[in-house]
Amino acid sequence: MLHTLQKLLAKPDVALDSIAAVVTLEPGLSAKVVRMANSTHFGRGAPVEEIMEAIHRVGMTGVQELVTFAVASQLVGRPLATYGLDAQALWSRAVACAIAASSLAERSGSNRSDAYTAGLMHGLGLMVIDKHASKQWPPRQRLLASAGYPLDYASEEREWLGFSHAEAGAALLELWGFSEAVVTAVRYQLAPEDAPAHRPLSMILATARWARSLFCVPEENIPELPSDTWLAEAGVEIADFDEWLRAVRIRYTLACEELRLG
Repeated sequence: MLHTLQKLLAKPDVALDSIAAVVTLEPGLSAKVVRMANSTHFGRGAPVEEIMEAIHRVGMTGVQELVTFAVASQLVGRPLATYGLDAQALWSRAVACAIAASSLAERSGSNRSDAYTAGLMHGLGLMVIDKHASKQWPPRQRLLASAGYPLDYASEEREWLGFSHAEAGAALLELWGFSEAVVTAVRYQLAPEDAPAHRPLSMILATARWARSLFCVPEENIPELPSDTWLAEAGVEIADFDEWLRAVRIRYTLACEELRLG
């Protein structure tokens, strides 16, 4: 379903009705799109009840974010035993990162939709690796531990598998037909200075992950600020950082209240 929608959304002349027709093929997804279109995060005006109304409400500029948001919430449907993460914790991280990344894109003039999608999907590789671990016999006895921001679980993943969740998630997004910009940003989210292209978006995602860790993983030690280089290339001046962070925290808090899983 996501692969089909991505191919459709990539067409410059796609009609909203065509997108609605694909979404309605899966009732569960249709219900999520309608519910999310009625939230403060996406909604404007009177409540909508039908998928067509929901998609026309947000228009072409918002439909990719709305549909990707709804699909992502379906992907995050179970706990990740390999990491000791429940589904709601994983979803909260995705929402926080998406909101922070889109806010940075607005400030820097980067593509907001790409930033939002990269933020929402930045942890997809965790699900890929957890799925792999669930098929191993004998089962893995020890949780993969996070080293905290910026590497998260990458050190232990690479020691075990030879690659990290960043590479795993990017590979799957590429297979599903996501844009090169989104794939690259997800692949280089742990070391954006190494990105061979789409460096601004990679910096945005890396910086957004700092806000995600601050909001969602308070028990971890994180740097007082993201890297100066990352901040500068993501479009945030140090003098404006606190203002930006307050605005993102408010948007994240509202989204969490309205867009919980279930």
